Amino acid sequence: MRKMIKVVLFDIDGVLLDSLEGNTRFLEDLIVSFGYKKPPREKLLKTFYMSMFDAIKLLTNETDDRVKEIWDRGHTFQYPLELVKVPEHTVEVVNQLKRSYKVGIVTSRIKARMDKVFAATKMTGLFKIIVTYEDTKKHKPHPEPLLLAAKKLNAKPSDAVYIGDSEYDLAAARSAGMKFIFYSKKRMKGADARLEAFKEIPGAIEQINKQKQKD
Repeated sequence: MRKMIKVVLFDIDGVLLDSLEGNTRFLEDLIVSFGYKKPPREKLLKTFYMSMFDAIKLLTNETDDRVKEIWDRGHTFQYPLELVKVPEHTVEVVNQLKRSYKVGIVTSRIKARMDKVFAATKMTGLFKIIVTYEDTKKHKPHPEPLLLAAKKLNAKPSDAVYIGDSEYDLAAARSAGMKFIFYSKKRMKGADARLEAFKEIPGAIEQINKQKQKD
């Protein structure tokens, strides 16, 4: 029996969306609205790969109850959608992949913000399934969100590849038993492929499939 990739899962921030400035501005404005001082840029940048809850925890150093209060406000707090960009070739490549694979998203974003961002970027309905922060009790780097995505798509984890841009993403993919494509200009040990351009993704998956045939 041929061993082939059947499912392609994407992270959102830093992969499908160029959202660094949008995310940092959102967190900065949210924290300041609660009376905290404007966080240093360096500290804000550290939150990019975190869930919103963990990011607020880092920026405020507050108790979980207080963080939850701020997190709850974040569900309805205005997000600067004008700062979010869709990288070149993204929609084109996703539509290409959909012809051969089941395509989904696994993200630490909350659903309310996902819906707004997708509507603004005209990406609503592009993906078969989306696993958000609220869908699991544990979050990346724990594999639970990725395993849930595979289950929703009726696929084995070993038949899936996850495309992300952080060590959290790699750790989650490895723990879930999935292949991993590192989408970044940086280098990382342990990834099955590293890409800097979105249009390179289909070719990278083909190479992973060829390697799976040899294993």
